[in-house]
Amino acid sequence: MTASRLSKLVPLTGIVAVALIVVSFIVAGETPDTDDPLQEVVTFYTDNDSDQMASGILLGFGALFFLIFATALRNALRREERDAAGASTLSFAGAIVFVVGVTIFAGLGFALGDVADDIEPPTLQALHVLNSDMFLTVAVGLFAFLLGTGIAVVRTGALPAWLGWVAIVVSVLSITPIFFIAFAVMGIWVLVVSVLLFLAADKAEPGAAQTP
Repeated sequence: MTASRLSKLVPLTGIVAVALIVVSFIVAGETPDTDDPLQEVVTFYTDNDSDQMASGILLGFGALFFLIFATALRNALRREERDAAGASTLSFAGAIVFVVGVTIFAGLGFALGDVADDIEPPTLQALHVLNSDMFLTVAVGLFAFLLGTGIAVVRTGALPAWLGWVAIVVSVLSITPIFFIAFAVMGIWVLVVSVLLFLAADKAEPGAAQTP
């Protein structure tokens, strides 16, 4: 497969990212609430240690593929913004912060599975609380990524305008108590944008190959 063909497939990494993140949630299962009895928390992680480790690995790779997708998106937006690249820069910076937050969750989940039988129950519970509630990094990154992308799309027309407005609205929702709804909507948004960027690259390739 040629390098140009591979580069054209890069936008589809958004689909891979969403798939890996969804599967990681399924593998992890429904974890206990933060106020559940300590023994219930310990029992869950000792009984599902391998699942938590596998989920952490899947989530980590999902974050990696999302970062690759965000790079392709940033390049597409930057081409249209020309000299006014503030919004696309905010988008990519937000993607980086988002990925950092996701990998924190991935690391905590892996650690909970790996050491469930080796640490004291109160320590395990502390890790569990962090794994449940340490979402601010993800929320801030999600807000910046979607807001920057939405503004860039609306200004430049690099993607259909409705995708830009959806991104702006969801960015606001991402810093509210319904953060997880915004996270789910973003997953659908990424799937749509991945396909559109791929189709745009597919149409551009024949034209790029023509000689004047």
